[in-house]
Amino acid sequence: MSWAALANNQCISRNNLLDAVNTGVFQLAGSSTPPGSLMITRNEAEAYVVINPITSKALNQLPVKTDLTPITGVYKWELSSNGDPSSTTACLLFLDIYTIAWTNTATPVAGTVFYEDYTLTTRFPMSGYSGLFLHYRTWGSTGAGFRARFNLATSTINNTPVAC
Repeated sequence: MSWAALANNQCISRNNLLDAVNTGVFQLAGSSTPPGSLMITRNEAEAYVVINPITSKALNQLPVKTDLTPITGVYKWELSSNGDPSSTTACLLFLDIYTIAWTNTATPVAGTVFYEDYTLTTRFPMSGYSGLFLHYRTWGSTGAGFRARFNLATSTINNTPVAC
């Protein structure tokens, strides 16, 4: 059953949640929601998609459709680094879909901060990169994305991003 066909008071299967992701109702919080007809618990819903916390249910209880509300104003990004201190090769980098960062800025500018998770509480660990320039694009984008110089200590963009 599709997300749209689900009644507001019905529990949610994994397939319902996948349909909601595929139709743009929710963003994935992780790499993927497993398919299937099993109903999801509050704990699973909060792990699979970017939603506001479900405070009306225990972690092991089954939420209904109206319990899930998307967090707005949070954007998911794919990042890559080649360890090169210049921007000349940054746009040629392979974007690793498992290297994910989050920001509350739709169009990055100098000073945009990247975070480790969609709650925007922990800065993305840039110290793991050996170079200053990164290539990034919004999650699921087929576009070429951007390249930018990063401040490794603060996980912020130092300059205005350049489109690839």
